[in-house]
Amino acid sequence: DEATEIAGIVKIILNSGLGILATLVALWWQTRASEGQKKEFSWLFLWDKFPKFVLGYFICSGILTIIIGQGIPEGEALQFAVHSMSRWWFSIAFVALGISTNLKELYKNSKSTGVIKLYLVSNSIDIVFVFLR
Repeated sequence: DEATEIAGIVKIILNSGLGILATLVALWWQTRASEGQKKEFSWLFLWDKFPKFVLGYFICSGILTIIIGQGIPEGEALQFAVHSMSRWWFSIAFVALGISTNLKELYKNSKSTGVIKLYLVSNSIDIVFVFLR
């Protein structure tokens, strides 16, 4: 039971950090310049690349914490409804990502950027750490 709680906390922390990490990568990517070129920083570019779901996550979390924390029956019903909608929206998003993914283009781009090598190296390190425990 304790392991489940710890796993849940770790998952929440990782999901929360994803938005921050994506924003930092977008910031780094924007300021990265080709040889002989100078790139200017733009808040508009950063806002465009910022994952807006993070803001929605914090807003919904705050509202639900206030409503459910009061212990009223409507809060319990709302919690059930939000949980049900969460599953539906996740399913819709999962299917939409699958429909819009072009695997040939993804593979072609991944070969030129070294993403596959990074994935294999990071998973190899992870496997080694698992076996060392």
